[in-house]
Amino acid sequence: MKLFATDVFTPNQFPEYTYIERPKEDLEGKFRRALATPNVITSLSGPSKSGKTVLAKKMVGAEHLIHVFGAEITSGAALWERVLNWMDAPSSVVEQTTESRANKFGSEVSGKGSIFVVEAAGKGTAETTGTKSSTSSATRSDNSLARVARDIANSDYVVFLDDFHYIPSEVQEDVARQLKAAGEKGIKICTATVPHRADNVVRSNPELRGRLAQVDTTFWSPQELSEIAKAGFAKLQVSIPSAKLLDIAREACGSPQLMQRICLDVCFNLGIEKEFDSVKNFDFSPQQLSMILQQSSTHSDFGTMVANMHQGPKERGSERRVHELVDGTTGDVYRVILLALAFDPPVMEVPYSSLMSRIEKVCKGEGPSASSIVQACRQIAKIALRIAPKERVLEWDDQELTGTMSVVDPYFLFYLRRSRKLDTLANKHATS
Repeated sequence: MKLFATDVFTPNQFPEYTYIERPKEDLEGKFRRALATPNVITSLSGPSKSGKTVLAKKMVGAEHLIHVFGAEITSGAALWERVLNWMDAPSSVVEQTTESRANKFGSEVSGKGSIFVVEAAGKGTAETTGTKSSTSSATRSDNSLARVARDIANSDYVVFLDDFHYIPSEVQEDVARQLKAAGEKGIKICTATVPHRADNVVRSNPELRGRLAQVDTTFWSPQELSEIAKAGFAKLQVSIPSAKLLDIAREACGSPQLMQRICLDVCFNLGIEKEFDSVKNFDFSPQQLSMILQQSSTHSDFGTMVANMHQGPKERGSERRVHELVDGTTGDVYRVILLALAFDPPVMEVPYSSLMSRIEKVCKGEGPSASSIVQACRQIAKIALRIAPKERVLEWDDQELTGTMSVVDPYFLFYLRRSRKLDTLANKHATS
């Protein structure tokens, strides 16, 4: 059967036809060696949407990857409850005890034993010619680590604890102890975190030092991302100029997941529904690409956050200075900074010197003062944290009058660049 575009480009599923290895990183080799080491927990660290889960599924196999999310864990015991739920194992067992005694017509024999069954049993007695027996049963919970170990220790199954940093801080220590014990019992464990929280597991239990194998991923380069497009369009018997595929890759902000999204929208826009019988040539204009990217941006709505950043905090006293901008609009320091972040080329980390250079390019005349820029960057980072306290979207690394603006979530930068939100906010400001 012919492949559909939705089979090939899969932003929210495992990329069966477009999985790309990154030879310089050797992630597959590092991951394989870490899992093969006995009594070692694999710690997979990397930026948001950089392919950590896809790597784990590729190396372990979806059928053997027991995927548990940190946000679901409220205690060490809850971890194993989630694992057992994934395994469709019953959450309780019935302990059945049988006693038998010889009556006056039989010889003196007695016995007592215990067996485990998964269905509830009652209590009763039975009498034969020479013996009388009684059976009793009691149901008890069995969500323990020991039970999980009986089922999957020293097997191909891997417990993949995603977003360890989302586990409540007061619970992380208990979970870390459970992970250490699980590793010692032969259960394969892999945790996934973002880089700035990569040492959370060790800090929660210092005894894990020396028992972790670290595998670090990074954002993808445009050249690496373009390989996803090349592989996918080749599967569909579609030929698009390499330069155009690189243009798409530059817009994906280092995220293979976002690259999959854009490529799928290219298919939708160009009418590429499914695999062709023979190679077909396609191309798109800059205007078409702009429309495609705008469509892709609708899958990541940061509208509220951007609107709050654009407005900035309410201040008493004098109004903020307004600047003339190269896009034909006017705006204060907050709009200036957002336009600077959205300026070409897309960059995830913008040091203060680079930010100043971008600000000069988006302002027609004199830009904001250095002190107002630093203060606004602090406020923008606070707004991001206030609106999305459980996410890490954007951060400002403050160092007096210098620092670095880090866009952590590639979807945020993509939305800032390719949605029409900044245009809408400019029009709203002009009419207010």
